[in-house]
Amino acid sequence: MRQGAPRERNRRTALLRGRPALPGDELVTVLRKPSTAVAPLLLLSLLAAGCTGGAKPSGTPSATGKPTATEQPRGENEQERGKRAKAALETVSLEDPEFVESGLERVREGVHNLSPLKKGMAYKVSVVCVGTGNVKVVIADQAPRSVPCDGVPAGRRVENAPARLPIDITAMSGATGTVAWQVVSLPS
Repeated sequence: MRQGAPRERNRRTALLRGRPALPGDELVTVLRKPSTAVAPLLLLSLLAAGCTGGAKPSGTPSATGKPTATEQPRGENEQERGKRAKAALETVSLEDPEFVESGLERVREGVHNLSPLKKGMAYKVSVVCVGTGNVKVVIADQAPRSVPCDGVPAGRRVENAPARLPIDITAMSGATGTVAWQVVSLPS
């Protein structure tokens, strides 16, 4: 039997053969095994994909710090949107003498209402939309106004009101959610 050079059974010894050991050589030695090299890379890619939240690009932050109407809170259903919309308008209770009328509708159905008022008095009509997109608000003969569905109330003052005040709220392209409205009388 022929004797040759002794076979090196330890990869570490073969790796370090002919040079001094350096810090980190243990890591290089461990990563030479195929299964241990793939596992950290696979874990890293899964963590990176899990943190991105999907393929949907994130919106740009608002320069004013106001909430934007880009996305509703996750998991919020129609009933919760309705509660948020009503809560945003609850500045006057139903028992207050200033309260005249209020309502809550789905954005896709819109609001088409004739509110009975005392002719010649001053009123405030408040509208809030909770969801996505914008709604178009038309009160009496005033110019249409776009209101974002961001949960922030928008109000309009009506001077010298007619006996029946028409309120029309319609969804603009792609709008979804719930819209609430309220009419209150203003002191003369």
